[in-house]
Amino acid sequence: MAPNTPSSGEPFVNGERTELSKPLRRIPSIPDPALHKDLRAALKKRGIADRVAGAISTIWTDPAAVLPQVTNPQRRRIPGAYLLVISGSVYTSRLVPDPLNPRNADHVQFALAQAAGAPPATLVPAVQEGEGELGIHVESRDALVEQVDWAVETTRNRNSPQPDIAEQGIMDPPIGVATTVFYDGTDENPSTHIFVREGSSRTSHGLYNVGVTADEVLFSLPRSASSMQAHIDKINSYVGQPAEDISTTEKGAIRCAVTDFELIIGVVPDLSGAVDLSQAIKARVAQDHLNTKEPWTDAAKHTSLAEECLLSARSAGVIASDPEADWLAGRLTPKEAAARKIVAFGDDRAARAVHLFTTNETLIHNAVRQPIALVLTNEPTGRKRTRVTTKTKLPLAVELIVREKRGAWSDGELTRFRKVLIETLPGDLQKTTWRPTKRSPEQLYQAAVKEIENAADERPAGIELRVRAAYVLAKRNAISGPRHDVGPGGDRRNAGTVMEALADSEHGLRHLRQVIEDDRADVPPRQVDDQGQPRKDGAGNDLPIDNDFLRTKLAPKGGLTPPPLSADKAVQEHYKRGVLATKEALRSLEAEMRNLAGLVDNDGVPLIEREGKSHARSLMEKLQNLAVDAQDWWEKAVEAQSVSTSSSATEDEKEMAEEEAHDEDEAA
Repeated sequence: MAPNTPSSGEPFVNGERTELSKPLRRIPSIPDPALHKDLRAALKKRGIADRVAGAISTIWTDPAAVLPQVTNPQRRRIPGAYLLVISGSVYTSRLVPDPLNPRNADHVQFALAQAAGAPPATLVPAVQEGEGELGIHVESRDALVEQVDWAVETTRNRNSPQPDIAEQGIMDPPIGVATTVFYDGTDENPSTHIFVREGSSRTSHGLYNVGVTADEVLFSLPRSASSMQAHIDKINSYVGQPAEDISTTEKGAIRCAVTDFELIIGVVPDLSGAVDLSQAIKARVAQDHLNTKEPWTDAAKHTSLAEECLLSARSAGVIASDPEADWLAGRLTPKEAAARKIVAFGDDRAARAVHLFTTNETLIHNAVRQPIALVLTNEPTGRKRTRVTTKTKLPLAVELIVREKRGAWSDGELTRFRKVLIETLPGDLQKTTWRPTKRSPEQLYQAAVKEIENAADERPAGIELRVRAAYVLAKRNAISGPRHDVGPGGDRRNAGTVMEALADSEHGLRHLRQVIEDDRADVPPRQVDDQGQPRKDGAGNDLPIDNDFLRTKLAPKGGLTPPPLSADKAVQEHYKRGVLATKEALRSLEAEMRNLAGLVDNDGVPLIEREGKSHARSLMEKLQNLAVDAQDWWEKAVEAQSVSTSSSATEDEKEMAEEEAHDEDEAA
């Protein structure tokens, strides 16, 4: 199927699907009452009370499909028992979100606090009343309505499912149980309802979209066939309108009017009497609310989603072949990739992955966007619709890139690689027109230098060089985040700012080229001179490119890089530093000798004067030798200065003689 062709749901806008929404369908009318009677009778045969069986029988859109399950229910394992379950499609408006939802327990205020304006919420125990039935006690029907209404609103405000329930309907079946409510403060008869014990958030959002009140859900719609049919007819009237006239609110009501549902009708404990229905349901609820599953790590989520994006890009023709998709996915070694005529350099693979997940080119963006828009995550953005941006996509590219080291590096090293790479890459890649090319690092360098010389608005070569080098520097741990120390050595620029400064100068670009070439040769990145030759240390070893070199030499904080010193000036700088170091050493020696002289015995005699004969002699000999060296330096310096002064005087006399001769010529 072509990438821009919708399969169902909402249309595409400007080449992008607005949402992959649930199709609109008419709601089934109330089934034949005879079917309800058959289901009710079957439930009673299981020992379920008539009142409870009646409440259960009316929730289903197709009782005939549920009837066989009553005699052979499904079994759901919990610790110590099996829950007996029947399932099928139900009318959402005949389900009651749990007024005792554990999600809201931290908002319940107890009477002891005597808090004015406390919400109408209590935590009352639900206990087993009979087969497949729980029971709770509240003050009155009005109190129950208030608490259900509060629970619905509080649950909705605290949890916003993604994708929106209004777009997809209730996707995961809620789980519930018949519950009888006893009204202790009045003489009202008990009432039985189907309380949702797992999935209250989904059900609360569904009821909000359907547009029913807590009173209707509790008493009006379950008790009156005419009211329920009027409710169904109203929703079906929305479906009967021209598609363009159906409002967003009406679409939400249509999608949420029915849902798949699992009803617990009993429990079979491993040991007779060990677990009752109330305890079993608490255990089931705890599996999701109290002992929550360990959430997916970002790495796991990004890994899975990146795979889906690669499949989508391959299907759309964005990735040309299966081997190339396998290379990007990390399923080929460099040797295997080269055998398939694929450029097998790590920087090339990284550049392709970054471009795939950051470009706004319509075909590529749409192919990558579609799987991301379908992810069932609840990011804390406060948005109702999923926005697929570079911030959403780039971590997927990074996860593809770091597969190169997964298994070879520790989790900590992989985390650093991910973090530094994202920081080092340009932050506005979606706004640029770059794309990976087949140019060599030298060709990219030459083109990037010309872009700077011509003050070009667009710098595709510079961007490509920077992206490839960012991968190498992050992988080689040659660049890192800001330094938060203070003073002259402090540098709070992030890695991206440093890289931007490097890409704005010829010497910076020269080193970006070098790190790529070195990585392709499988050697650590090396410093180079103006001629591109590796610089050496005193032992003849290559000088490495590291974070300190990048920040202090190539792209220093707050200004342009100083031009390289000539050999003569470099010696002068070393001489100045040596003089300062020698003076500092003398001050330190003087201070230590004073400290040594201050160490005295009980008679007040310095220990160095009593016990330090050998120590003092050794020190004296060393100082005398140093003094001889200093005397020699001084004498030679005086001689050199004398010669320099004499030479300067001779030059001055010669200049004066030339000036006098010139004056005489003019006078003649």
